[in-house]
Amino acid sequence: MELLLDDDLDIDLDRLALPGVGQVVDDAPQEPARDSASNDQASIGPMPEDVAWFEAASPFGPLSLCVQHGGTVRHATAAAVALQQAGAVLDALDDWTALDLDWRWTALPQAADAGSHMVLRWPADEAVPVCAHLVLPWLLVRRLPAPTGALVEAVRWEPAQATVVVAQLALSSDEFDALEPGGAVVLPGSMRADWRGVLRAAGEPADAGVPLLLAPPQAPQVVPREPAAGPLAGEGGAIVCEVRLDTTPRVAIERLAGWTPGELGDLGAQACLWQGEGTSARRCASGTLMPWGGGWALALEAVQPG
Repeated sequence: MELLLDDDLDIDLDRLALPGVGQVVDDAPQEPARDSASNDQASIGPMPEDVAWFEAASPFGPLSLCVQHGGTVRHATAAAVALQQAGAVLDALDDWTALDLDWRWTALPQAADAGSHMVLRWPADEAVPVCAHLVLPWLLVRRLPAPTGALVEAVRWEPAQATVVVAQLALSSDEFDALEPGGAVVLPGSMRADWRGVLRAAGEPADAGVPLLLAPPQAPQVVPREPAAGPLAGEGGAIVCEVRLDTTPRVAIERLAGWTPGELGDLGAQACLWQGEGTSARRCASGTLMPWGGGWALALEAVQPG
C-alpha cells in the first residue's frame, strides 16, 4: 500500500501498522502502561527523540526493531521514513522467515525475558555508528536455516550469553538429601561414547538449545542440530536437576543457533548442580567434573542449604 502524505513525499507504508483501522495518526504512540515496578522496560528512561521503535507479532513471539532516525520521530510520517531505512534488511527478513510481518510503531517494545531473544545490528561495519537493531525470539530463529544475502552481508549478529548443560538428571528425594561436600554425582550419560549435552541461550527453557558433543565436557563441540528431546521426564516424586558448567561464555550466533558446528574452546571443569529447569532453576551444589570409571562425575565441594 502506498499513501501520498504530502505533495512531494511518497512513502511506502506497507510495513507500518498504525493504531486504528486504515488511519494515519499524527500523534505519537501512547506510552505502554506499567503496572509493575519489575517491568524490565521501566528502567530505560526517556527515549532519544531520534529513535523510533517498532514491533511485529509472530507465532513465535514478538519481534522488535529500533531505528535511529536523523530527526525527531513524533508522528506517523516520521515513523514511516524511519522504517524505510531498514527496508532492505526487513525484506530479507521476510524472505528468510516466510512470515508476513506488520510493523507497528510503538513507544517501547514489550519487555522480553533476558536471553530469550537475540539481536542483530546494522550497518555491519563496526566503525559506523549503529543506526538500527532487530530483536528476534530464539524460538523463531531455531526453526530457520542459516541466513544468507543481506542478513549476512549487511548486518552483524551479536554474540549471546550461553549456558552449557552437561547432564539432565532425575534424582530421588533420598539421593538429593544425601548430597554433601566430598561426595559425587555420577553422570549416567557420560558412560556413552556419544555423550551429548545442550548449549542454549541464558534465558531459554530447558527443552531448547542445540546439541553438544562432550568429549571431554570442558571442551564441548556444537554438532548438527537434532530433533529436540524435550524436558527430562522423571518418575513421580523425582527431583529434576541439571549439571551446568560454571563458565557462561558469549557464543557466536552461528554456533548458538546450530547453523555452524564447531568447538567452543576450553571452558574449564568447574560445574554446578541446579535444581529445576530453565530460568526457574536454583543452584544447589558446586564442584569439579572428574573422570569416573568409564565416564564422568561431579565431585561436590559445596552444597547450598534449602
